[in-house]
Amino acid sequence: MPTEAKIIDGRELARIEREGIAARAGALRAAGGAARLDAVLVDSGDNAARVYAANQARTCGTLGIEYRLHELSKETDERGLLGKIDELNGDPSVRAIMVHMPVPESIDEHRVKSRINPEKDVEGVNPANIGNIIYGRSSFAPCTALATLRLIDSTGLDLRGKRAVVIGASHTVGKPIAALLMTRDATVISCNEWTWGIEDLARTADVLIAAAGRAGLVTPDWVKPGAVVIDVGVNRVKMPDGTSKTVGDVAFDTVRRVAGWLSPVPGGVGPMTVAVLLRNVVEVAERLSEG
Repeated sequence: MPTEAKIIDGRELARIEREGIAARAGALRAAGGAARLDAVLVDSGDNAARVYAANQARTCGTLGIEYRLHELSKETDERGLLGKIDELNGDPSVRAIMVHMPVPESIDEHRVKSRINPEKDVEGVNPANIGNIIYGRSSFAPCTALATLRLIDSTGLDLRGKRAVVIGASHTVGKPIAALLMTRDATVISCNEWTWGIEDLARTADVLIAAAGRAGLVTPDWVKPGAVVIDVGVNRVKMPDGTSKTVGDVAFDTVRRVAGWLSPVPGGVGPMTVAVLLRNVVEVAERLSEG
């Protein structure tokens, strides 16, 4: 009987990460310092962003990180949001900044991300931080990309010389993941769902990362037996009974019969992404307290 893939438990890995974060935040407080995250939320009509902000506040509270949410009304225009970011950039008491997405359609998301001070950009979304990954000099890599690397590391795989295929080339996920893998001496192939011969490319991968945003794209015939498969996709699909379900880009139930390691959705990259963000918050506070 074939052996099923080992499941990469992102929730458990994140729990272990949070324990370390809480200890470091406690050490900061004992030394007279503090870790704090300033988050900006513009009312875009997306309730999921508000729910995420509330969950984030609770998580910060359990870890000893102060959380300040700066809420802006749905009437806020781009100038108003950029002005708020400038205010936080210039406030010496603010050390870690993030902006909840999505922002209203009238606001240029790229300008918003570019406006955040790179030294306070704990999500790693400023183009300066993303670009510096290439040189190995970025203070903060995009959290989802770094979380993906952490999940791969948890398998014990040495990436040097391994072939990694990344499906999806978005600016904040696919491209940064590919760049991070290259810094670890992996041989990286970056492609997308329209790449010619993508199934054949995927089957050559020691590490296959699905980040295309298309439910069930990766099927067992795309996977090299024993490969590490990381599913970064988050898709909402309608079930036959009319309910909705969150699934990844990988056909989990069938791919697990071929892969050596497999991350689930939900419960894989997502929890670790949040943990990486909060670790960055503590790191910037530590850096400034030492300075």
